[in-house]
Amino acid sequence: TDSYKSSRAGVQEYLARYPSIKVVLDVHRDAIEDEDGTRVKPVWVQDGESTAQVMVIAGCDNGGSIALPNWRLNLRLAMEESHPGLTRPVLCGYRFYNQDLTSGSLLIEVGGHANTLDEAIRAGRYAAEGLAKILWADR
Repeated sequence: TDSYKSSRAGVQEYLARYPSIKVVLDVHRDAIEDEDGTRVKPVWVQDGESTAQVMVIAGCDNGGSIALPNWRLNLRLAMEESHPGLTRPVLCGYRFYNQDLTSGSLLIEVGGHANTLDEAIRAGRYAAEGLAKILWADR
């Protein structure tokens, strides 16, 4: 329950030591189950290989208790342009997810707990390529 509180301290420490950091990524897998409790395996097939789908979660300003005025800047890193089909729809939640610490922070879920390690590794490679293209273009 305190995962974001714990990670926030670590991120703040790194940002204090390395103020040039512009992007902070929180990467993990999703826990997806359908109505009967069966694990869901989000996949995308690329070059004949099953690949875990990636989901970007963005904290959003709700105009009141959650003040995150730059949340749209975090979305600029979404990877769908580079690899159509790789990403599930972006999920906007009225939580910070520590995305208030930089304007380049994202929560990225690589597949789910039903995906294989190989599917997740492939997804990680594609996501990294997409992010690298976007970040390089911002230079």
